[in-house]
Amino acid sequence: MARKKIVIQREKVKPVKKKRQLSEEHKEKLRARLAEMRAKKKPAEYKNVAKSVLALPDEDKYSMKNVKEWIKESKDKVAAFSKTARNMKILPLDKQKAANAAEHKKAYIRYMEHYLRTGDWISMFSGPEETNKVVPRCVAMAYYSDGTPKRNVGVFYPDIDMVWSKGMDEFEYAHLRDDTPPDVLKSTEAITDKRFTSSTT
Repeated sequence: MARKKIVIQREKVKPVKKKRQLSEEHKEKLRARLAEMRAKKKPAEYKNVAKSVLALPDEDKYSMKNVKEWIKESKDKVAAFSKTARNMKILPLDKQKAANAAEHKKAYIRYMEHYLRTGDWISMFSGPEETNKVVPRCVAMAYYSDGTPKRNVGVFYPDIDMVWSKGMDEFEYAHLRDDTPPDVLKSTEAITDKRFTSSTT
């Protein structure tokens, strides 16, 4: 009987690279060079971030640092929810709930990115877990024809320095307002500095 030759292939062993031995003097030179390069590096400009957001200190609740951390946490949750939604071993109802949660977090991420670009927070909630209810702030007053301000419940109005709630009476807070109601035109009029007639002569 012919014997079969068994060939055993040995794995190639990668040569161990010797670590470069640096003297303490050389290390100190490298540290000094690295510090010099860092000093020359220009600070980030953040051209796509609103100036009002950049002006906030890092300790502020809505600072760029905090909001970016919220975005990162939300993206991690989107990945986790999406993974659950693709899992074939869980019930369809649980998969749908995970998919809905992922879409909700994606929308929240878009709101936060909008805030970083414009400085306007358009979501009704804030925070990493969306547990903080946001109070809308009025930036431009609107008036009825008699000069009475138009107000919505749950909105903060700077003219009275408080949030308008159900049951509040405008006349009770009129003394707090320092603005003058605008003159409301009763009809539309065309104003010009010349008088035109149909005569061509």
